[in-house]
Amino acid sequence: MIRTYYNGLWICLHFQQLPIEIFTRERTEKPVVVTAKKHVVNLNHSASVLGISIGNSLDTAHILAGNLVSFEKDEEKELATLKHLAQWAYQFTSKVSIKAPNSIQLDVKSSLKLFLGVKNIKSKLQIGLQQMGFSAQIGIHKTPLAALAIAKGGSSSLKNTPIDKLDIEPQIIEELKKIGVYSLTNILDLPQSGLTRRYGVSVIDYLKRLMGEKPDPQIFINEQPDFSSEINFLSEITNLKALLFPMRRLLNELYEFLISRQLSINTFTFKLAHRKNPTKSFHIYLTEPTSNVSTFLLLSELHLEKIRGIQEVDSLKLTARNFFPISSLSGDLFHGTQLQQKDSRITDVSDGEDCNRLFNILNARLGPNVYFQLSQENDHRPEKAWRVIPHDTRPKMPHDFVTINNRPMFLLPKPRKLKLQKNQPFLNGKLLLLHGPERIDYGWWDYNINRDYYVARDNHTNSIYWIFRDRDHQDLQWFLHGIFS
Repeated sequence: MIRTYYNGLWICLHFQQLPIEIFTRERTEKPVVVTAKKHVVNLNHSASVLGISIGNSLDTAHILAGNLVSFEKDEEKELATLKHLAQWAYQFTSKVSIKAPNSIQLDVKSSLKLFLGVKNIKSKLQIGLQQMGFSAQIGIHKTPLAALAIAKGGSSSLKNTPIDKLDIEPQIIEELKKIGVYSLTNILDLPQSGLTRRYGVSVIDYLKRLMGEKPDPQIFINEQPDFSSEINFLSEITNLKALLFPMRRLLNELYEFLISRQLSINTFTFKLAHRKNPTKSFHIYLTEPTSNVSTFLLLSELHLEKIRGIQEVDSLKLTARNFFPISSLSGDLFHGTQLQQKDSRITDVSDGEDCNRLFNILNARLGPNVYFQLSQENDHRPEKAWRVIPHDTRPKMPHDFVTINNRPMFLLPKPRKLKLQKNQPFLNGKLLLLHGPERIDYGWWDYNINRDYYVARDNHTNSIYWIFRDRDHQDLQWFLHGIFS
């Protein structure tokens, strides 16, 4: 009995058109080829229809197609795109490995219950890739090499896979064809001893890993999140408003990435590039980390309106690096998303979202550090008990809810001297002292005050004021310092 070493279920995504799709994800009628050393190494369907074949010289391809679009093969860009697709596939399983130069392998056995079966996973993969503009041949089997062979061979049966789709050296494949071996079934029928004697142990080792008779450990991608996605255009974009649709596509990719990993971001970057012109980048900063794609799109559009000095764009790239765990707020069951504060008040979560939306828009239109917030200062003197800080700075001093607050909402820039009637402070009418005194004697080192503060009501208007008596003044003069709301 042959011992087997597979205990997973593998899906392989084979991106045969990746060398072309890194340059254009859009489906086009234009003939497109990718070349290496001035010879065609990849082409789209339109180029094939016109008679262009792999191996043709670039000159021959231009003769066959007058409107040919050609790109030089970019292996670095292919690998970067493959890594991006692997990060995207992470939403289906944590066991994702990259099989360079153009395949991704996923062990989905532990995800079958979550996604209700392998057919649902395959369907979601196909839909997601199509929405991003990528095409992939998909293979499913119990070993990673078998799934890869099925994906490359385009057959649902492993044993019918042509031998030139197996990871065997081309020279050995040609020799096998000469003796009538054309499929995996044919090669498995041959004696192992004869294969080893003719071609070495590498072929037998590969076949055993392919069939699950030998362990085949995989290196899975790092779970550290990283997002980078790029769209290239066959024709230069001259009207920047036309970038909104590809921006939306990239931002939707970012949203899917964030939701699948339960993450949020507080900044992301768009890069507008042209092969003949300098690159233009703009960074978008958010008030709070979020995964709201509508906010992303709104701020991107506002930034795009401000861009000057760029005439043409042939590629658009979106990157995000700073990630935070997504903040999930539990609301009540019947009245929307509400939270109970320390003082038992009910607050609608949307209030905070509206504020953040306003701050984000201000930031996008006016630039960073143009609006501020107030914070407490560790000083008993009313004039110095607050300070201005940037909006994205968290106050150092926590402020717990206070049930009784004898501080007014509004403080006068400078205390106003009050009149006296019968030795009583007077404003519009006689001021009735309600609370006090509260003595503040502080600041001998730079600006000393020695005051007795009172809360007073104007009998004429019923307004509530914050007044004090200056103990350093010879006649203990009264002053108005604040107004309660």
